[in-house]
Amino acid sequence: MPQQAVRRFWIAGAALFLCLLAGLRWGDDVWRLLQNEAALEAFLADLGWLGPLGLIFFNAIQIVVAPVPGYVVQIASGYLFGPVWGGVWATVGLLLGATLSMWLVRRLGRPIVERLVGAKRLARWEGVTRSDKLWIWLVLILTPTGDLPYFLAGLSQVKFRVILLLTLLIRAPTTFVAAAIGAGAIMLSWWQLALLLALLLGVLLLFMRYQDRIIDSIDGWTMQRIEQQEDTSHEYVNM
Repeated sequence: MPQQAVRRFWIAGAALFLCLLAGLRWGDDVWRLLQNEAALEAFLADLGWLGPLGLIFFNAIQIVVAPVPGYVVQIASGYLFGPVWGGVWATVGLLLGATLSMWLVRRLGRPIVERLVGAKRLARWEGVTRSDKLWIWLVLILTPTGDLPYFLAGLSQVKFRVILLLTLLIRAPTTFVAAAIGAGAIMLSWWQLALLLALLLGVLLLFMRYQDRIIDSIDGWTMQRIEQQEDTSHEYVNM
């Protein structure tokens, strides 16, 4: 098993073990709280700014170390803070995480990217790090490449504000959609909510099991789009 896959396995195992321990210790109390909208609102009000700040921090950190897919945090944000503010806080976390990822790569260089995304995947996208063409970064952020664009941007000379603006225009709307889905979950019965959580967990486990294949397929499809666009651009220039 590749070293990166082993690392992902242990991170996922540790996270699952901690969630299991937390569920055994506080599961009943948390479940009752989540099923009582008034009690949940009161609990969040008591937290004050600690609630949104904690969510923003967690969303930003998951972009850098990626122990949990972003959509899980965004759905949870909508469940806790509603479709509007949940989307706002999730978007702030998204932008902060993107900035942090690019800044860390600019400071620490290529080794941290190889550690986070793998040397093989980085080599595949080597050419992008030497490009500042707006449309290339637009395609990367528009397609489901995860947090890869932010690490590549850190290695390139593209300006942070360009990447952040593209993220705001392209990925923020989907963040609000995920938050709206999470906000609607408060109206579900206990068995419907349990089914939704089981579905999310199943998707997460499938992604982890076939992550390398999925990533290779997405990368291949995205690179084809970029190559097609480059061919079109060259034909237009030569006309």
